[in-house]
Amino acid sequence: MDNKKDNIAKIESVSTIIVNIGTIASWVLTIFTAFVLTSQPQPISLPGVLELNAAYKLLFLVSIFLGYLQVLKRNWETQKRTAKEIEASFGSYIYGSVIKLKRPLVFIGFLIILSIITIVIFTEVIGLAIAIILVGLSALGVFFFSDEGYPEKVKWRYDDEFRKRWLKRIKKELYDNGRITTIDFQNLPVGFDEINWAIKLYFEIYEFEQDLIYSERFIEKNFTKYEICEVRFRHVRSILDD
Repeated sequence: MDNKKDNIAKIESVSTIIVNIGTIASWVLTIFTAFVLTSQPQPISLPGVLELNAAYKLLFLVSIFLGYLQVLKRNWETQKRTAKEIEASFGSYIYGSVIKLKRPLVFIGFLIILSIITIVIFTEVIGLAIAIILVGLSALGVFFFSDEGYPEKVKWRYDDEFRKRWLKRIKKELYDNGRITTIDFQNLPVGFDEINWAIKLYFEIYEFEQDLIYSERFIEKNFTKYEICEVRFRHVRSILDD
C-alpha cells in the first residue's frame, strides 16, 4: 500500500514539474513576443480597443508575477499533500524562500520578474513610477509604524522555523510543569510581547487537542503595565489567582 502511495506521489511530482516547466516556457515566449511587439517604432494597436504601449507592457508583467505566485502556491500545496517537510502556510513558504533564501530558484524568479517590472516603470512609465513610489512609501510607513506592523512581527507570523522552535519550547515546559506562564520564559533575551505571542499561538493551535485553559492578568511595576499569560491543563490549578 505504501509503495502504491509512493508511486502516485512520484507521478504527481513529475507531472507537476512538467506542468511548471511548460508554464514557465510559455511565459518566456509570451514575454519575448510582448517585448518585440511593444518595441516597434510605431505602436501596434486595435483602434478604440487596445494599444501595445508601455502601460500594456507593465500590466502584462504584473500578470506574469501573479501567475508566478500561483505556480509557487500549487507547488507548495503539492508538497504538503506528499507529507514533505514544508512550511505550514503559503506566506511562510514565500518568507522562507525569499527572505531566508531556503530556495534560491524561487528567489531568483522573484528577482528577475521584479527587476524587469522596475526597469519598465523607471524607463517607460515615469508618471506611474512616481505614483507607485509614493504609494509604496505610504504603505511601508503604515506597515512599520502601526501597532500590528513592527518588522519583528513579520518574523513571528511567517518564519516557520522560528514559530516551531517556540512551540517546542512551550510544549516542553507545559508537559514538565502542567502549566506555563510568561514569567517562565523571562530568562530568555526576548521581550514579554514575543513570549505572550508564542503562548497565545500555542493555545490557539492546541486548545482542543490538549484540553487547555488560557488565562491572563495585568500587573503594574514601576508605573508600567505588563500582561502575564498562562496556559495550563484543565486539571492543573492556575497560579494567576494567587
